[in-house]
Amino acid sequence: MVYPLKNYKKKGFKKGILFFVLIILLFVYSQFSFVNKPFSFIVNPLGTLKNNSVEFVGDFFSFLSFKNTLVQENKLLKGEIDKNKLILINAKMLREENLVLKEILGRVEPDSKIILANVILKPGLSVYNSLILDIGADYEIEKGDKIFAGENVIIGEIEEVYSKTSKVKLYAFPKDQLDVVIGFDKIPAIALGKGDGTFEIKLPQDTDISIGDIVTLPEEELKVLAFVEDIVINPEDPFETILAKSPINFFKLRWVQIIQE
Repeated sequence: MVYPLKNYKKKGFKKGILFFVLIILLFVYSQFSFVNKPFSFIVNPLGTLKNNSVEFVGDFFSFLSFKNTLVQENKLLKGEIDKNKLILINAKMLREENLVLKEILGRVEPDSKIILANVILKPGLSVYNSLILDIGADYEIEKGDKIFAGENVIIGEIEEVYSKTSKVKLYAFPKDQLDVVIGFDKIPAIALGKGDGTFEIKLPQDTDISIGDIVTLPEEELKVLAFVEDIVINPEDPFETILAKSPINFFKLRWVQIIQE
């Protein structure tokens, strides 16, 4: 297809005029302030908004960075505080343990063969109504060795011995019977184990027994097995029921003394 030459010339002329007008407008804009003002009214707020946005974004990320730094420092300080608490707790436990051991060793007769053992398992964690100690055949522990705790309180005896540990059967084992003596007059009786350091004893009514009397083993008269806590009397029963309990809390027991026979 062939276009007329006349139309082509008209289009070129229009483009030239448009380009010339654009040059004139740019020249006027750069030279006259009254022309700049309308443009400034539109351009300046946009520039200010851009600058403020850039500053806001910068401040926001700076705040996040500062906050993250504070969080990390807070974690470090908390870790140091927890560490220091553990150190203080350990120091307190060692000090208390040292005092207890000194007190125990101070009561030991020079010629007595007594071994100090640590309780590693207590009732509820070991076999019911028994203890597990941290020494055994390696310390020549033997079955039947008596176990003491606290102020000369006898609590049981070695039942089983292993190479590095041993098992203690507590005297209050349920349904086990023990020959005991009660009170100042050493009244003989049979104590029935009820568990948790508790014993039940039957004696004729009007027997001279009082609450607080000491219960012990005949062969260990200077050692405490339990104290009388209650006396139950039934008028229709010729016997009275005496309830006695060991002064030792087995669940808090940490150390025991083994007397080798």
